[in-house]
Amino acid sequence: MVRLNHAGRRRTRGAAAVEFALVLPLMLAVIGGVVDFGRAFYTQVVLTNAAREGARAAVVLQPYDASAVTQRARAAAPGITPADLTVTTPGACAAGSNAAVSVSTGFTWLVLEPALSLVGAGSALPTSLSAKAVMQCGG
Repeated sequence: MVRLNHAGRRRTRGAAAVEFALVLPLMLAVIGGVVDFGRAFYTQVVLTNAAREGARAAVVLQPYDASAVTQRARAAAPGITPADLTVTTPGACAAGSNAAVSVSTGFTWLVLEPALSLVGAGSALPTSLSAKAVMQCGG
């Protein structure tokens, strides 16, 4: 039969506190990384949808209007400030050709970039995200 005294319990509590202190930063980094990647994925999906809407507008709008295409792409990007969104529009849509719209924005990593900068790898993450959509012009 094993008997525990107060000193044995104190040592166990101290070991648990040390283990917690070692594991907590790692767990916070993992959770922060998941949040950062979730934000990046959401932004990429929004950009893809904005590019698709811009390409559709370039094909459908008659007569062609580059500012309307840009406005349509910016309207399809909720959560991204319109001034931060760069939209590249095609020229007039001729029958049998393709209309390509590119959309891009800057992206800030809130947790991963500072964490990776501690080990010298902060520049490994992309600082901008972009998407491109191509649709065939009708005849």
